[in-house]
Amino acid sequence: MKPAVISIVAMLNKHQEGKLYFGVKEDGTVVGQEIGTDTLRTISQAISAYIEPKVYPVIRQVTYFIY
Repeated sequence: MKPAVISIVAMLNKHQEGKLYFGVKEDGTVVGQEIGTDTLRTISQAISAYIEPKVYPVIRQVTYFIY
């Protein structure tokens, strides 16, 4: 989770907004991400615990089908 929080802070510092996708390689290849019942809550808690001043992100699960 630490790399995600670092990426979020970097985007906020530079652009004041941004989008972060889990399950996507740096080259843009979609590799997928297992989403458990606590995954979205864990992401939200990490953002709340480690980012000051507080931010209130919109966190969504997006499903893509790879054929």
